[in-house]
Amino acid sequence: MREGLQDELDELCGGLQEEGRITAHAVGEATRALVDWSVEAFEATLAAETEVKHHYHQTEQRVETIIARQAPVASDLRLVLAALHINRSVERAAHNAARVAHLATPPPRRALVEEAVITDALRAMGERGAEMIRTAMDAFERRDANATRLLSTLDELVDRENEKIADTILAIDIADPELRQWASRMLFAGRWLERVGDHAVNVAERVTYMVTGEASQPGDGA
Repeated sequence: MREGLQDELDELCGGLQEEGRITAHAVGEATRALVDWSVEAFEATLAAETEVKHHYHQTEQRVETIIARQAPVASDLRLVLAALHINRSVERAAHNAARVAHLATPPPRRALVEEAVITDALRAMGERGAEMIRTAMDAFERRDANATRLLSTLDELVDRENEKIADTILAIDIADPELRQWASRMLFAGRWLERVGDHAVNVAERVTYMVTGEASQPGDGA
């Protein structure tokens, strides 16, 4: 191994782990902002996104430096390339968390049984999404090539909660403009939380590639 390469790889991986930790925190805080209407959680989410963006650019610079100075090959090159893609997925997850936080709004004055169904599903999606980010980053740290299966299973649970939200909203009489606006915002929030899960799966797929050299087909998305 070239002199200094291992130190640079360790620094790259350490920065990614910190980015993942902050992103998982952002997802949790965004969920709290959404369902509990917490201003503190809203501000924490935006602060976390800003911090993630800093790590994102820092990781890109580290990747460029390693490739230019060290010309890594074989497993080291796969690690660097995986880190580049994981960096993007984690940053996107944090951005989606910020989108969720921006959708926070109290439900309509008229109490609804459906409101509890929707908010409970959103809370479950957010908690599971944060768990998925942590699990994916743990797989990266442990070089676990089998984590994709677990993450895909968790992602299916997130998708089901999102379908529950959509079905519940479609069944509501939304002639009330206030109710219609709230329902629309919750529908979008479910979509962004669903994307968090997708990004976690993408991370696990990149870990599989990094460990085995077998290319998967990670999903794209905002």
